[in-house]
Amino acid sequence: MSAGIATLADVIIYFFVINFLFEHQRVYFGVYSASAHTLSLCVSYSCGVAVNFAITKYAVFNESTLAGKKQFSRFALIAFIGFFANYGLLRLFVEVFDFYPTPSRITSALSLGIAAYYIHKFFTFKIEST
Repeated sequence: MSAGIATLADVIIYFFVINFLFEHQRVYFGVYSASAHTLSLCVSYSCGVAVNFAITKYAVFNESTLAGKKQFSRFALIAFIGFFANYGLLRLFVEVFDFYPTPSRITSALSLGIAAYYIHKFFTFKIEST
């Protein structure tokens, strides 16, 4: 449920950012530019990670014996790796298969969510034996 709430927050933010902030247009930073779907992913994924960590730490794996800083460091590492997996899938769906960005974002998030749960269960929030 926590991942579902975080994914919902991520997708809603993604939808608003790509449609209303960037309006599906490339964004230029001097000589550099980025696609709207890439920048929207950066914004929405960051928000989703923050929501997911808070819910996961306090509601799902609240019996973890690891220190909060260590949990967050591990969570951030997994999120960093997950970002590039999401980015790769999003680019595949949008740029190669020409799918609409928001459904592509939903598909990429859901496809990686199950793996992330088990990684967090056995690595990020593991219960250390005494």
